[in-house]
Amino acid sequence: MKVVVTASLGKAQLQKRLAEKIGNQALWVEDTQAAVRELPTADALICPDHFLSAQVVEAVKNSANLRWIQLLTAGYDHIKRQGAPAGITVCNAGEAYAPAVATHAVTLLLALQRHIPAVLADQKRHAWERGFAPLLAVPSTSSIVVIGFGPIGREIGRILRALGARVIAVTRHGRPDDGADEVVAAGELASVLPQADAIMIAAAYDETTHHLINEQTLSLCKKSLLLVNIARGPIVDTRALDAALRSGTIAGAGLDVTDPEPLPPDHPLWDAPNLIITPHCSGASGILTANRLVDLACDNLDRFMAGAPLRHVVNL
Repeated sequence: MKVVVTASLGKAQLQKRLAEKIGNQALWVEDTQAAVRELPTADALICPDHFLSAQVVEAVKNSANLRWIQLLTAGYDHIKRQGAPAGITVCNAGEAYAPAVATHAVTLLLALQRHIPAVLADQKRHAWERGFAPLLAVPSTSSIVVIGFGPIGREIGRILRALGARVIAVTRHGRPDDGADEVVAAGELASVLPQADAIMIAAAYDETTHHLINEQTLSLCKKSLLLVNIARGPIVDTRALDAALRSGTIAGAGLDVTDPEPLPPDHPLWDAPNLIITPHCSGASGILTANRLVDLACDNLDRFMAGAPLRHVVNL
């Protein structure tokens, strides 16, 4: 058994756990070149999705024994774009990030509903201004569309329903889900946008979700709509969002991801009104997320060595 590993979040915990489980069979690498040297004789690879460059994936394809890739990220767009070789099982981080990312998403929504950007701007001016008070909202009066209802989307829905919101889930197939008040297929997105008070994006990124939110879809929404994206930046057409915020087509947005990312300092989106941008940090929650991530990876390692079914296998 030889497992090539690279990680940042939870690195110390993962190093300790892997040393206990498989000792020096866990080979840590710090860069692409080291990975390319070791992968041809490896049985498994544990890494974040963004580590899977074309060079790394080519080395995986040239490996005689490698049968499993454990991603340390919820997203898997890099490996999907590069293409995983036949016979290799790819697993993602499943629900490991769900509590942190969902909490961050709902925090962005609440901050927008309670007009916190305006409050902070007034505070900076030392101004006691209450003119926006009639516009304040709460989840319990809201119908919220959650696009993508995997572990993160489902956790967003759970929190929002606990706060009294009506949750409409948008999934690939539209099958009923007890975690939502209504479920529609992705092809029916346009039919639910006009009733949405907020849109929460938690979908995987691929060719079907590229610019899913664009000028046309935004034009279907209420002017009071709030948009939150904690998934991948290119799911939202940046130019269309910037224009919609400046024209009042929608009321506000909260982004933990952008396109491009990181957002250049001179990008006009920084100055769009009623916008909160956080630097792709929604998965962070100190030791909690790190421990959840390491537990999941090590559980799948046990399953891999035992020949048991792996958890959170992704469909590429």
